[in-house]
Amino acid sequence: MGKLILSLLLVAAQAVELPTLVLPAAEGAWVVRIVTSGGFTGRGSGSYTASSAGDVACLAAAACPGRLASDTQRALSRLVKAVPVAAVSRPSPLSTTANCNDCVTTTMSVRRRDRDEERIQTFSWDETTRASVPDDVLRLHAAVLALAAPRSR
Repeated sequence: MGKLILSLLLVAAQAVELPTLVLPAAEGAWVVRIVTSGGFTGRGSGSYTASSAGDVACLAAAACPGRLASDTQRALSRLVKAVPVAAVSRPSPLSTTANCNDCVTTTMSVRRRDRDEERIQTFSWDETTRASVPDDVLRLHAAVLALAAPRSR
């Protein structure tokens, strides 16, 4: 019995990977990926990804839509366009994390296709450094997290 419980705990403790969404080929296409880690459990507070193609994936979320509604997709597109991204094809992290043992660390990458060029920017922060993150980044982060919020009826 003890071995069974230990096996179940080990399976439950294994990290589940957030699916990677492909950046669509269209002009203005985007993918936003949010991954959290740390906190008291070391597992973060959930991970989320969404794309301009309407795909959505969430881990550790109360509810996650299978697809983006068209109005939500347009709203997210406006927010993505407001976030500054580098004109390079590899991530350039803007890390603003502190040494906080029990803080949840958030890493958000924004990939965008502009004029057939892929642009990407990665932002990282925790609770103690959140104030140093650009407002446009935080608005996009909140909008993606809202996708997984429980809906009231």
